[in-house]
Amino acid sequence: MAIHISKGKAAKTNYEYGCDLRRVYPWDDVMDPIYWGAAIASVRVSESTTPHSHDEDETFFIMSGNGRIDVDGENTPVAAGDVIFLPRGSTHTIANENAVEPLVFLTVFWASPEAKGALRRALQAEEAGELADA
Repeated sequence: MAIHISKGKAAKTNYEYGCDLRRVYPWDDVMDPIYWGAAIASVRVSESTTPHSHDEDETFFIMSGNGRIDVDGENTPVAAGDVIFLPRGSTHTIANENAVEPLVFLTVFWASPEAKGALRRALQAEEAGELADA
């Protein structure tokens, strides 16, 4: 077994949803989970993400910094150590209220209709292969 490390300084980051986003999973040539994905997000000083929603469930793990999250019009402070569940279809945005450091969080998302379809097809293919072997 080999150790796989994606070095932070060499990682590709894109500006998406109003934050710097480093997609972690799927991870090319290492793991392609069918049902879920993950990314590390960094909201720049005094900025906020674009209000948006998804067709999957999502959880934020606040790693550093502090700010406010708004989910369907409900607004509350967040800080390092907080965990936020976002149900599919909820409109959400997170604001970095810190004037010095970014607000960094890990996002894990799962169960999109596309992922469910891919999982269903994978299970059917596996089942068909098992029946052929029987």
